[in-house]
Amino acid sequence: MFSDYVKKLTDNVIRRFSTRDPFQIADGLGIAVLYRNDFTELKGMYTVIKRKRFVFLNANLPEQVQTVVCAHELGHDALHRQIAASEAFREFVLYNMKSMYEYEANTYAAHLLLDDNEIYELAREGCDVVQIAQKMNTDINLVLIKMHKMNREKNQFNIPYLPRSDFLGK
Repeated sequence: MFSDYVKKLTDNVIRRFSTRDPFQIADGLGIAVLYRNDFTELKGMYTVIKRKRFVFLNANLPEQVQTVVCAHELGHDALHRQIAASEAFREFVLYNMKSMYEYEANTYAAHLLLDDNEIYELAREGCDVVQIAQKMNTDINLVLIKMHKMNREKNQFNIPYLPRSDFLGK
């Protein structure tokens, strides 16, 4: 199953660098993270130029959103590097569930940023999806993706809705 493969990839990178911080991981992988003030609607971008890997982030986004975008772009690096060598991945809207590549990068970001045990404990304490996202200082859509993946494994979270495909698009 693809989600299992992505989970193994993220578990390995977390173990390798002893962190879930996508900026530290990018640095450890030799991926240049560059901030752009001239991005208006573009949130981030991943590309490979002459075998050098780059993540470009919108410097005007809140730090929490930059973290999610960086993790998402690391997903493209891990899963779609060959494609990025010929065409950059540009993120105008996160949580695009219509594009296979974007969904896969979102799954990678969810596994990278969110610890299963922490989500499980918060849910056990009675927190709903919104409260879990607030306590983990992350986006609700990322928590929804993660909980859907955890449900496929063994958990039985009551998740009443799917992530919005247009979230952060405005």
